[in-house]
Amino acid sequence: MAHVLGVIRAGWRGADEIAGHSRAALDRALVHPGELWVAVSRDPAVLLGAFQRGPQPPPSPVIGDPHAARRGSGGPSVTLGQGTVHVALALAHPGAIVSSDERRIVNRYVRPLLQALTRSASPAGARAQAHFFGGDWVDLLHRPVAWVGFAHDASSRRTLFEAFVAVRTPFTLAPRAVFRGKLPATLEELAGGPVDPTRIADAIVEAYLAASGAAEATMADGAAPFAQNEPPDDGGLDPPWAATFEEAIGIVAAGPDARGTFRVGGDLLVSRDALASLERRIAAGDDPGLAVDETLGAPGVALDGVRTLRSVRDVIERALAPRSAPP
Repeated sequence: MAHVLGVIRAGWRGADEIAGHSRAALDRALVHPGELWVAVSRDPAVLLGAFQRGPQPPPSPVIGDPHAARRGSGGPSVTLGQGTVHVALALAHPGAIVSSDERRIVNRYVRPLLQALTRSASPAGARAQAHFFGGDWVDLLHRPVAWVGFAHDASSRRTLFEAFVAVRTPFTLAPRAVFRGKLPATLEELAGGPVDPTRIADAIVEAYLAASGAAEATMADGAAPFAQNEPPDDGGLDPPWAATFEEAIGIVAAGPDARGTFRVGGDLLVSRDALASLERRIAAGDDPGLAVDETLGAPGVALDGVRTLRSVRDVIERALAPRSAPP
């Protein structure tokens, strides 16, 4: 049987459809070992990472009064605007179409995206190389222009590589320490004029087909249902985290949710089932250090952007520490 990559050229889609497709990526049945969805957002939104919590985003002069929705990948919130290109590569396992394991999901699967942006998004008369220096963003002309990350299950090995390319709207409206002082940009800003997001989307599809050496298996939308009827889950009902710590990727956080269930999250990029197992062990009273090591440090678990597991242990211990009553 010929090696194929399932491709859904989704065209212009609403932000809720994009978020729903992302949330469903690890759970829906796959027709092929690798299935690529590329869509263009037609409206603004702020997409929370899978393990974040936060209030409804305030109005912005850049994107107006957006609503919040939750995506399937971990990491920080990502801003969508009209023309943002969404890339969602669903995989049966991390090495489904290129050589990779759970430790190198972004490192391996960002490469075709870099090639596509280098070829299709360089300013006129220039050959600007897109780069990935680790972390969760793509650099073009020394400016962050795309967010990249993943969702993963250690038990099933199901994987999602996800990217949001800032064509007309920056993918974040707030500075982040990981940018090392670089200001987020859009492809149109760097090009000095209009950029057709559908052309960028087509270039991305061709780059992934070339990188995988696969033939394209065109898929109808019905083969990749998104979680259309799920509530958007904007995280706004949960209280602020009881404790946070600034890690390489952003904040690591812990504390009870609105129902009193102890949660660990923040801007983590981590296997969702490993994190759920950690939360269950903490709720059962296990030693935080041992629980962290045996869940997040277990073989087959994907974890990115955390310098040391001690930071996760420490934030859990601070969240669990009894607080003195106010005077």
